[in-house]
Amino acid sequence: MKSFPLISLVLLLSIFASSRCFDFFGGDTLRRSHFDDDFANWRKERLKPLVRGEASAFGFVWPFSNDDDEPISREVADYDQQEADNSQSGLRVVGLERDRESLESDAERLPATLDDSSEVDRQPPVRPYKPDRPPLDTSSLFQHHFNTFFSAPETSFLEGGFPGFGFFDLQHSKPWWKGENVCVEREEQDEEVDGEDNHEIAVDGGNFQSFGVFNMNFESCAERQNKHVCTSVKNNNGRKRTVKVTRQCCHGYARPRNGPPNAQCEKVDLHPIAETAERLGAKEFVATLKKSGLESMLEKDLTLFAVPDSAYSQFTEQMWENNLVAFDPVMRAKRQADISGMTARDLILAHAVNGSYHIEDVSNEQLLKTELEGTNIRVNIFPRGPSDKGSDHPYRYTANCAPLLKLNHVAEKGIVHVVDRVLLPVRRNIMQIIRARDDMTVLRTILEKTGLSKMLEEVGDDKHFTVFAPNDDAFLKLDKDIRRKLKAGSGCATNILKNHILDITFCSLAAVNGVKTTTYNMLNEKLEFEYASMAKTEVEDMSSKKEQRLKINGVATIGETDLMGTNGVVHVIDSVLSTDSGMPISNTLANRNLTIFKQLIDDAGLEDEFDSLSNKTFFIPSDKAFEQSEAGQYWIKQLKEHPESLRDNARLREFLQYHVAEPLIKTCDLQENMVKTGAGQELRVNLYNTNPVFTNIMNRATVNCARLMHFDDETCGSVVHEVDKVLEVPKSDLLGALRANPDYSMFLQLVEKANLTELLSTANESFTVFVPKNDVFLEVKEWFDETMQNADDLDNVIRWHIVPNVVCCAGIVQSDWPFIRTTETINQQRLKLNRDRRPQVQNAGITKCDIVAKNGIIHEINDVISVQKKVRAEAQGFPSFTRPLTFWFK
Repeated sequence: MKSFPLISLVLLLSIFASSRCFDFFGGDTLRRSHFDDDFANWRKERLKPLVRGEASAFGFVWPFSNDDDEPISREVADYDQQEADNSQSGLRVVGLERDRESLESDAERLPATLDDSSEVDRQPPVRPYKPDRPPLDTSSLFQHHFNTFFSAPETSFLEGGFPGFGFFDLQHSKPWWKGENVCVEREEQDEEVDGEDNHEIAVDGGNFQSFGVFNMNFESCAERQNKHVCTSVKNNNGRKRTVKVTRQCCHGYARPRNGPPNAQCEKVDLHPIAETAERLGAKEFVATLKKSGLESMLEKDLTLFAVPDSAYSQFTEQMWENNLVAFDPVMRAKRQADISGMTARDLILAHAVNGSYHIEDVSNEQLLKTELEGTNIRVNIFPRGPSDKGSDHPYRYTANCAPLLKLNHVAEKGIVHVVDRVLLPVRRNIMQIIRARDDMTVLRTILEKTGLSKMLEEVGDDKHFTVFAPNDDAFLKLDKDIRRKLKAGSGCATNILKNHILDITFCSLAAVNGVKTTTYNMLNEKLEFEYASMAKTEVEDMSSKKEQRLKINGVATIGETDLMGTNGVVHVIDSVLSTDSGMPISNTLANRNLTIFKQLIDDAGLEDEFDSLSNKTFFIPSDKAFEQSEAGQYWIKQLKEHPESLRDNARLREFLQYHVAEPLIKTCDLQENMVKTGAGQELRVNLYNTNPVFTNIMNRATVNCARLMHFDDETCGSVVHEVDKVLEVPKSDLLGALRANPDYSMFLQLVEKANLTELLSTANESFTVFVPKNDVFLEVKEWFDETMQNADDLDNVIRWHIVPNVVCCAGIVQSDWPFIRTTETINQQRLKLNRDRRPQVQNAGITKCDIVAKNGIIHEINDVISVQKKVRAEAQGFPSFTRPLTFWFK
């Protein structure tokens, strides 16, 4: 019973992992007929190599068997000895928690899963033993262990199990990898580790303090159809030891793929590799191999990608009949370029790889070097669709984007896979493929102008791209101004092209007919793929014979697929994929109906300049904002009456550039600070909370007290926020603003009498001043005169009207008990803030909001603020304006 907690933990984790795996491969998500898994994340997370150390998981001990015919593994014994030594020395070793009773008997490691990336990321990494080892197929792992956890329904409680739940039955069956005909390979590696992997710990026990090395020990196991691999890593006093034990069916033996979960390795009939290929329907391919004098190549260990007779005959007809079957001149030119100077011998060598590669031993995007010098075969792995459940393999595989039809046929020497078409030698990178085509001159020009051509020329094991390449006819569909800007390589051109590029290899096989498939491009925007019926000719249209063609985002149709390059693949499409983040600012303004600001840009002759801007933040006033402000009305009048005067107008340029800040700032990154504008001045950003309960969540933003009404529209490497006010450059500080308005002269007298003029003229400050107009003071003239003569009262009265932060009217919301909102003045008095028909501060209503100055703002109020006594917000529990902790906007 000592191991019961560990058994329970293993059971819960396994059921959780299995359920997630089930959802991915056939659960509710796939049954919705929407195959929308992110291929980029799927490739990075679902296919992470276990033994390469890209992810790690804790190993668990499970007492499956009572057999004593196999001793405890040496790595486990070493761990036990180290644990005992450290325990005697008073040190705590953090690692795998093993049950002593379980270790004294034969134990099977339950392979830890890597299906949930969020769990894996929390574990320390395992150093790889071999960086080039392939990933393990975790799908068979889940299937195997999920099935063995549950006994048959007829299992009774008296027979040693629970109804429908029998882990006791498993103790009487030996796992297949401990059975007969299993070969074991052991690899070990010792290495020094740097200081970052060693951790000193201290235990404080009164006056006693000891230090030691923090040792981490990990083990990860995984199981495939014919292979079981366990990798253990130990860090002991600065030395890391990696042990990998591989158990697999010996050559000539295999486990039945559709057999019981614990089926043993059985002998299989093996034939020479040529005969094996012929038995798989590749007789013509083998005949060409023999005619080319390559029979001696078959004497060594080899992986052969054989082509079936139907596909091989079709290819040879196209080669030797002068391409008469290729009526499309573009296709004919492409084929001639691919086969130029190639012999039949070269063709066969391009299908042969030195060494035996079982398909599950090959990782996604792995390049297999062929026998033809300078060429590789790129292997890619894709999940199956929801209706594609009849195959023995959980994934679909491609070689140079050609589907593999038959897998893992072992021969006396080597292994044979059957591919559905001839694999032409791949010698050109993606950019060379585009340059060689006469129908991609525009795309080539834009790639070279933006510098993206250099990226598409990079070749290496970690270089893999997919380009959905619009042909010249696709660019002709665009507006001529946009096409001109793209060909000039403006900032928008880069984003538009990145909308067509993936950093993975996406073969046409990745999309599944009948469902939708999604992946993400280099802008991290989703692309959605779906097959649609399309007629190739009018005759076909009349006869209802239509071809299934792959469409992207319901807009672009893929014409030519799977043009393989040394660093990825090209698909030719008939339309440019639009993206908001790739459109120039002029298009965004038009789409958002911000017509007045756009017209000012056009009439000022600044359209090209603004369209070429990148890494900017645009704060654009709405048309209504223009109509409701004096400055906005002035520019509207100029547009109507004197549009010719706006060309190269310096005042208009400053006005427009004051609405453009740098760098790009989305709402999630906004902070209360000053941001630099294109006009050289600064804009003040403030954040406010409108929720009466969650007062630390800032959900409203202003810039120069103009509220953000619509935000985060991406455009051409920049972002657009729509604001409800026209932004005007402040002409003076607070003191200058008081002096400029004759209605504020009496308040100014109080300020000057109290010697606070220097405070209101201080630069780099952020004050809010509540200013009563002269008519307010005239109603209490006697009080005004008395206050002017009392220095102490005068100082207090003025300081009650000044707040040491910016409180815009947009930040004042309705405030009812018990959620009373307050702000603190410069003499530490609390002022209540509320909103009824208009914003209110203490006993006064705000009659004119947000007069912006260089060092703060002014609110005009209809009463003198009266404070009865000093009240501390901390004592009353009132929320106040503080710096933000969390952001969300409305």
